[in-house]
Amino acid sequence: MSPTPVVPIIVFLTSTILILYFAKIPYHFYMNLLKYPILIVALTSIIIALFFGFQEPFTEINLAGLRWTVYKDGITMGFATFFRVIAGLSTQFFLVLTTPLTSILLILRKAHIPSVLTEMSLLIYRYIFVFIDVMETMHRAQELRLGYSGFIKRLRSTSLLIGSLFIRTLEQGERTFTAMNARGYDGNIRVLEDLHSPSKFALIGIIIFVVLLTIVAFLTMNIRIV
Repeated sequence: MSPTPVVPIIVFLTSTILILYFAKIPYHFYMNLLKYPILIVALTSIIIALFFGFQEPFTEINLAGLRWTVYKDGITMGFATFFRVIAGLSTQFFLVLTTPLTSILLILRKAHIPSVLTEMSLLIYRYIFVFIDVMETMHRAQELRLGYSGFIKRLRSTSLLIGSLFIRTLEQGERTFTAMNARGYDGNIRVLEDLHSPSKFALIGIIIFVVLLTIVAFLTMNIRIV
């Protein structure tokens, strides 16, 4: 909700510090997670800055006979979009890198999210890694048989890999459903609820941080980028 990049920058720096120095996530691993999203968001934000806006003009660009006007509110929107997305990514990575999916699903279940959504998410998460392993095995077998030695062979091997993986997915789904029914599946996947209660110190810290962010958002509401 903050109209300026100040609050997203604070959120990004806070999440990064928590990930690197408290969660002890390796620096290079975290940077590898960020580099491709940052590149995509940067290109998108540049397009927003150049082609969006309608209020006060900032400059005019002439290129190969084309002429368009860059507006100040478009540049502000581009900056805000970039830092908002980066801040959101950092907080998402903090959640993913520090919290098991089962804990997240237990919280969603306590929040009365429909069980079909949480259970489908659990199964999808589980079998993502299964099918990645299957795909790597099939891909390695194709490489050993020189399946990627040429452009035509590469296309053929990739299409065979996708088709075989799709069939394996259907077969694995049928086997999983049969196995769950054999074990008395009644529509609910039961897992051990071993969530620890948060400390009062952590809750107080979160509340103070949110209040400070709200104050900063109001104080910086009238700051202009250009």
